[in-house]
Amino acid sequence: MAARALLRLEMPAKAEALKPMRDALIAALARARVPASEQDRLVLAVHEAACNVIRHAYGNSGDGRLRLTLTRHRGSLRFALRDYAPPVDAKRIRPRDLGECRPGGLGINFIDDTMDRWRLRAIRRRAGNVLVMCRRPRGETAPVDAGALDCGCGDGEQRK
Repeated sequence: MAARALLRLEMPAKAEALKPMRDALIAALARARVPASEQDRLVLAVHEAACNVIRHAYGNSGDGRLRLTLTRHRGSLRFALRDYAPPVDAKRIRPRDLGECRPGGLGINFIDDTMDRWRLRAIRRRAGNVLVMCRRPRGETAPVDAGALDCGCGDGEQRK
């Protein structure tokens, strides 16, 4: 069974594009009947990921593009965030030590806490990176087959 697209969004890699992205994501999650209690956490995780791309991959340059795709496959939500920035070494992406008392730097922690799995992969030949984050909404039962946990995170630097 093919994944069903719930949202496809192209946007500039600018902070001003984040509000319309959040609004479109909330609407798509509502149409997909994701419980309201989960929508805010999912939107926050995707927002933090997009902020990290804008800030770190593009260096706040205001140049560049992002593409967000949300699909549902076998009950799991799959958020794919594609950029066209220089490749990122996924091994360097780590959550912050929560024992440190300082502002900021919690995006990966939010993603880890919210998503079931995630993977960052550099696209070497075509330039850019793809962050794939997967989450099965609470209350949904998993399919019985062995591939049920595969939401497209696949090979690469995978977490959780």
